[in-house]
Amino acid sequence: MSSDRPASPSSPNALAPIDAALFKGVTVAIEARLGQTEMTIDSLMSLRAGSTVILDESIADHVDLYVNGVVVARGEIVAVDDRFAVRIVELAAT
Repeated sequence: MSSDRPASPSSPNALAPIDAALFKGVTVAIEARLGQTEMTIDSLMSLRAGSTVILDESIADHVDLYVNGVVVARGEIVAVDDRFAVRIVELAAT
């Protein structure tokens, strides 16, 4: 049976404040989006190896980094050894 009264601090069911340290080891997927485009199904079906799909963003534009569908940062595409990476230039406030 629940009550509309908040639990007292001494109650065994009292809610503890959330400490960010609880989440430090949690892994999340980060997605970098370079841009997008629209094309007809016919054009899509015509793509072959070597085809080029032109996106709506310029090579100089920043890429958005998403966590769970939400933009959390923006950055520049850079090369690190033989991999792509994103150098952060803007980060969401915490």
